[in-house]
Formats: sequence, structure tokens, C-alpha cells
Amino acid sequence: MKGCLANETVFPGWIDQYGVNLMNKDLFQYQIRVSPKAKNSRLKVTFQHGLEVVIPRGYDQRRVPGLLSRNKEWIKAALERVELNRKLFEPEPEWQLPTDISLPAIGQKWHLESRESNYASVCVREVTPGRLLIFGKIGNDKACMKALHRWLIRRAKDSIVPILEKISARTGLHFNRVSVRAQRTRWASCSQKRSISINAKLLFLEPDLVEYCMVHELCHVEHMNHSKNFWSLVQHYVPNYRDQDRRLRDAWKTLPRWMHYVNIRASV
Repeated sequence: MKGCLANETVFPGWIDQYGVNLMNKDLFQYQIRVSPKAKNSRLKVTFQHGLEVVIPRGYDQRRVPGLLSRNKEWIKAALERVELNRKLFEPEPEWQLPTDISLPAIGQKWHLESRESNYASVCVREVTPGRLLIFGKIGNDKACMKALHRWLIRRAKDSIVPILEKISARTGLHFNRVSVRAQRTRWASCSQKRSISINAKLLFLEPDLVEYCMVHELCHVEHMNHSKNFWSLVQHYVPNYRDQDRRLRDAWKTLPRWMHYVNIRASV
């Protein structure tokens, strides 16, 4: 019962992504914590303890698998957020300029060359198709990171935004404004004012995942939630949305390490 409060009892368990309670090391691990202070059951995900089901005394523990099953999507998202934050707190390797940059979303590969100069800042220029030049005070790591992110945002504005506009015209789901950023934890988002924010890191994903992400956000124009009506609308445009959503959640693992350093915002 390490890490638990006094007079609390913990029981371990496992649940798979479909909410089935089984003993299997490949499934989600959780623990039940009986708390004398709890009045209702609740789920809690922390860096220290992982997934916890906090229940009051006298709660029928046979109801726990059903509780987990109903909230399995939230559980997956919460566990992924905790894992991402854990990685962010790990010691970071020494910064190094990438020599090659692959952007699967738009089918482009770039070779990056560097040149030290007396230029006041650091800039990235497209010299020829497939060839980039970063120049200026390239000994300044932070300036190099920012320059690369500015270039990626320009690429996303030129290539990802048109994808969004094309899908919007095809589906009849219209937005009011779009911005491009380099968020740490979201691929994209949609506000109540129908403003869509796109993550430039989508450039590192496969084209079908980018399209799914755009459809997902455009459906939020009609439904600002993840209700049954929302998912029904998503399924109308992407029949295999469950597989796509699962792949999108795992796609953070494929990003190059240098992409996690600096976040910059640019509006379209």
C-alpha cells in the first residue's frame, strides 16, 4: 500500500481497451483504493500511481469493470497524457541540428545544411527542392530551434491548411478561422467560435491521419463535445475512425526528438 493514505485499502487489477477485466500483463493496470473520505466512485490518473479507482467504503467492487468500460476512452487519453508528461521531465539529450527532415503528410524530404554567418538572427531558407539552408548564429541552439519551427509552421500553412479547406468544402462543415501552432499535447482543436488550431507537427504524420484529424475537428463545428452524435458524424465521413483515432493517439511516439523543444504560434 505504498503511497496510500492511512486507513485506505488498495486492490490491484487489469483492464483491456474494451473494458474487459482480465489478468494479463499487456493490459491496462489499475488499482482500487477504498477511501473513508470518498462519497462517490471516481477515476484518477497520476504519474506516481497510474490509474486508480477511488471508491467509498461499502461500494460493490463488482461494479468497477463496468465503470472502467464506460470511461475507457478517457482512461486511454489520461494515461497517454501522463506518459507524455513523464517523457517531458526526463533528462533531455544534447541539442543537435537534424541533417534530414521527412514530412510524410505532404510527401517531402529535406536535407538540412548549416552555415555560420554574422547575420543577426537564425533563418531557414528553401534553397532548392529538397534542400534547406539554416544560417546565422547557428551556435545559438534556441535560435536554431525557433527557426526550424517557424519554417515548419510556414510549411503547414502552405500545405495542411489547404487540406482543411478542401475537406471543409467537401463536407459542408465550415469554420471561421484557422491558426497554425506547434502544441505539445494536441494535434488540433476547435473553439466555440469555430476557430480551428492546427499543429504543425501534423506534417510528420501519414496523409490519411492528417485527413482524419481535419475531419475530427470540422465535426466539432457541429458538436462541441464527444457525444454519440459527434462520433456518428465522424463515422459518416471516416468509417474506420476508431482505427484512425487509435493511430493518431500513438503518433506522438513517431515525432523526432528535436520537435519537442520550442513551441511557437503563428496565425493564418
